[in-house]
Amino acid sequence: MDSSTTPELDLFIVHAEADAAFVRGYLLPALELPRDRVLLVDELPLGGLVVSEIDRGVSRSRYTVAVLSPAYLEDRWADFGTELASHVSRRDPRLVPLQLLDCELPVRIDARVALDFRDKDRWAWETARLRDLLRRPAAGGAVVPYPDPRRRVRRRWLSGLLAGVAVGAVLVLAAVWLRPRQRAVAPPLPDMVRVAATSVRLGVFDAAAVPAECRELAADEGCPAVDRPEAVLPTPVATFDLDRREVTNGEYAAWLNANVDFWKSTQYGIVTTRGEAEIPLVWTGKCGDGLTITSESRAQVTPESMQRPVVCVTWGGADEYCRAHGKRLPLQSEWEVAAKGAEARPFPWGAELPRQDVVAFGLRSVAAVHPRDVGSSLQDVSPDGVNDLGGNVAEWVEDGRGDARLKTLRGGGFGARKVCDVLGSRCARIGRDSFKLDAGFRCARSVIDRQLDERRSR
Repeated sequence: MDSSTTPELDLFIVHAEADAAFVRGYLLPALELPRDRVLLVDELPLGGLVVSEIDRGVSRSRYTVAVLSPAYLEDRWADFGTELASHVSRRDPRLVPLQLLDCELPVRIDARVALDFRDKDRWAWETARLRDLLRRPAAGGAVVPYPDPRRRVRRRWLSGLLAGVAVGAVLVLAAVWLRPRQRAVAPPLPDMVRVAATSVRLGVFDAAAVPAECRELAADEGCPAVDRPEAVLPTPVATFDLDRREVTNGEYAAWLNANVDFWKSTQYGIVTTRGEAEIPLVWTGKCGDGLTITSESRAQVTPESMQRPVVCVTWGGADEYCRAHGKRLPLQSEWEVAAKGAEARPFPWGAELPRQDVVAFGLRSVAAVHPRDVGSSLQDVSPDGVNDLGGNVAEWVEDGRGDARLKTLRGGGFGARKVCDVLGSRCARIGRDSFKLDAGFRCARSVIDRQLDERRSR
């Protein structure tokens, strides 16, 4: 890499897919970098050679951060990114190891000073170190100082072994004495459900519980089918909070009306963001159900559709709403954990086949084609208390690797024709700007975000 060339990006982050929740749910929001100045390894352009695209990512960035964990060491492409960054940065410290979980560090980076995120009580401190490296002021405009780790290493070396042991002992005692008291974990926000940390084998059910007619089911519209369930490794999922119900027409209209300078509506009823890079949010014309835009640029909802889930909303429209409310779209693994649980149940409520009177599916043939009020399907409730994961509307989720133009819908919708269409891992890959009559969403939130907000408010 030509050191005289100004890098296009501040960070290139290489990580395992299992650690995407930490990267997207905590690290990126905490750093507060412009999103166009950060590249994640799961955002590499579709169709390019992996080796070449990782090479470009390293070369275009000021720093490459490697999120180290056991899952990372099993990911050959993530490991290749670290090796490449280590090679090009032998004279410049452009490779920044970030140890997320205990693992045996590769020899080529074991000698490098690493960020230590293994203890959550250190996350704010270690984030401040990385922000300082990037010359990014800490939240609130104050730069958080931290001691240079290389200077500490030299000082301990010059002080000699015995002095180093003594200093180390004092530092350990001081850290224990001054360590903040543990706070109780903040409860979930109102209308959210806390889903406990576990692991999930994506696309795999408890074989004994799956209905016979669903056992040979192939996945829909580009979502990979699981041909060898025994080869699917568990994906760890951290504790998170999930909306109990899908976002309604009334809630979406209230958000639009509270932010009228943020959006505009075309003559065809398509609502987009303002500015040069317009993001389509929702179609309130022929596609929608109950949500319309008045001539005074106000969103309005009919009384009977107020509690129905908003539909014909794009992935961007769902993402913008969640972020505006201090949340995010759930990860695919999070959504599937909520729908299947650790026991890998076939339907969100268990193994019992769905009935149309208490699960919103198979409704395309009825006189009024629209979803039901959120939370009104009595069978479609998970053991955690999450409503409508099986039917009503398919739900947008945050994707992992793949084409950034395509996003994933999870679950069945009110138009699903068969009982197997509401299984706990149904999915479809479609364009992120697509409008679908049975596409809606709900939001999620990392528990660490909730804890940080509680601490800031004290």
